[in-house]
Amino acid sequence: MKGLVTGTKGDLLVVNIHRKEACGSCRACLSGMMETEMDIDAENLCDAEIGDWVELELQENSFLHAVLLAYGVPFVAFLAGLFLGYYAIAPFVPFHRELFALFCAVLCLFLAYFWLKSQNPRWEKGKYRPMAVRLTTEGYDDDDSSCAAH
Repeated sequence: MKGLVTGTKGDLLVVNIHRKEACGSCRACLSGMMETEMDIDAENLCDAEIGDWVELELQENSFLHAVLLAYGVPFVAFLAGLFLGYYAIAPFVPFHRELFALFCAVLCLFLAYFWLKSQNPRWEKGKYRPMAVRLTTEGYDDDDSSCAAH
């Protein structure tokens, strides 16, 4: 994916990209929900400057790994809370076992989301951030159907 460098944020580039059709239903970024162009932060691996056109890439398997974290961790936490609430804690509670198990599952789900949110700064610095890997020619890439913002 190609983009135009429009600014900097410390060591990062602010790159304006043309949102592709494949991005339309993803909704991973709020700015991509309505606009056809969006700005994303990218690591500057090619010494680009404001006004340069760059080619953006993601590390291999980073999208799949991010999806597994975003959906897998809360799902496992929900199931663990359900199991613990129903079999380990609910026998000692004087009211409905199923209701208490559901409460424990939802509590574990929220704890998982808070943990994921607390780890976000660490993951933003790693392999989930797009990288400007090389300078390129002017113009948006029309034949690429992937979204570099993921």
